[in-house]
Amino acid sequence: MNNQKNKSVDTKRKKPTLEMARNDPASLYDKAYYTTGCSIDDTDSYGRHEPWLSFFGNAAAEITKAYQPKTVVDIGCAFGLLVEALCDRGVDAVGYDLSPYAISNARADMVERLKVHSITDPIPLPNGKKYDLAICIEVLEHLPPEQAEIAIGNLCDASDRVIFSSSPDDFDEPTHFNVQPTEKWLELFKHNSFFPAKNSSANYIAEQTFVVEKGRPKTGILHRLFGR
Repeated sequence: MNNQKNKSVDTKRKKPTLEMARNDPASLYDKAYYTTGCSIDDTDSYGRHEPWLSFFGNAAAEITKAYQPKTVVDIGCAFGLLVEALCDRGVDAVGYDLSPYAISNARADMVERLKVHSITDPIPLPNGKKYDLAICIEVLEHLPPEQAEIAIGNLCDASDRVIFSSSPDDFDEPTHFNVQPTEKWLELFKHNSFFPAKNSSANYIAEQTFVVEKGRPKTGILHRLFGR
């Protein structure tokens, strides 16, 4: 029954195009997308249930342990699962996503913390102060290529430390318009004077996830990543 339902929803999904991504990107990320377009091994739709709750709960635990942030912004937060997991651990976290449908699925106590907002627009800052940490997980591959540099700049303006992840090889997802190797994203951060942190891996999120910080490159890391 569930498989038949998912197939029915899937047939109603819009065929993503670059034109849609440029002119009406929110329309790509509706109920059909989250029902059939986000899954783990094609078995579990994205939502406030397992295995997603455990995944984001573990990520929140690792983040708070490593950085003890007081304020966090999650860009491309979807339903806000990471935001709520961070808040449950005492962090003042907020989230932004361009999908009204995604934001409408906020947990009741998170409604005021999640807002509709695109990463291609400057990220609102609380009282003009940067966040202790900005997070952007599997978002920028969904953007048209010409918007990537703007998005990275907005992330860097939001915090001096960024946890970032973007799939380097998933070309099959229809809304992946800008799949790039990790080195490409690191170069864009470098243009904003952001370099890999001393402990730059965040593989508890995904193998390609890294952490960058504003300032001078750490000894040895720049040579390994940029050949300098």
